[in-house]
Amino acid sequence: MYDIQESIKAQKKFCEDHQDPHFAPKDGRCWSCNQIIYTPGHHVWKGKSDGRESAGISVEKAGRELVTGCPHCFSSYCD
Repeated sequence: MYDIQESIKAQKKFCEDHQDPHFAPKDGRCWSCNQIIYTPGHHVWKGKSDGRESAGISVEKAGRELVTGCPHCFSSYCD
């Protein structure tokens, strides 16, 4: 399931529960490619879409894994 606000909450809770740093953008929008990481989007390479779709991060995934990068452009949030 994709829901931006629920994914943001799930990631925040995951980080709090595991005492991990919260690397993901607080509003869900990637600073590099400007896409919402918590919804499906398009793969981006060097500022341009390569035509392939990317899955994004579901609510379930946000609640069980630490988000460290963008699923669309692969930029790291923890470097």
